[in-house]
Amino acid sequence: MDATLLLGSNQGDRRGIIEEALRRLTVIGRLRTCSSLYETAPWGFECENTFYNMAAVYSTDLAPEDVLRVCLEVEKELGRRRIGAGYSSRPIDIDIIFCDDRIIERPDLSVPHPRMTLRNFVLVPLCEIMPGFIHPVTHKSIATLLRECPDTLPAVRLGE
Repeated sequence: MDATLLLGSNQGDRRGIIEEALRRLTVIGRLRTCSSLYETAPWGFECENTFYNMAAVYSTDLAPEDVLRVCLEVEKELGRRRIGAGYSSRPIDIDIIFCDDRIIERPDLSVPHPRMTLRNFVLVPLCEIMPGFIHPVTHKSIATLLRECPDTLPAVRLGE
């Protein structure tokens, strides 16, 4: 299975934390590809720090639930503390966006990510690495979803 993840950080050494998360996530499987790093404004809450975001695709033999478990462990190891139910600043956030074309609806895991079509910070990096991938629920390509996205916040590609 290919597990498509979105990594984000707006605290500390954002680039370094994302790079370390990518390295630690290799316990999932082989990193097949990743997008450039993008700088984005916070979505859903106010704060001074911008986010760095990146999409990554891992080839894995793990079940989606095990991929989620690893993602949560890596977040915790890198300093993420979940406090309350709302959005907040964090050193690392790792979301599962796709698991191949599977549709999973469980209390602890929804795949495809239910709000991904509303967020440029997800769609822009995804469009860089998989513009033709068809979303299994909307039946639209990532490129089409990006064109139709209502989000007006920019996602600016960072230099390497």
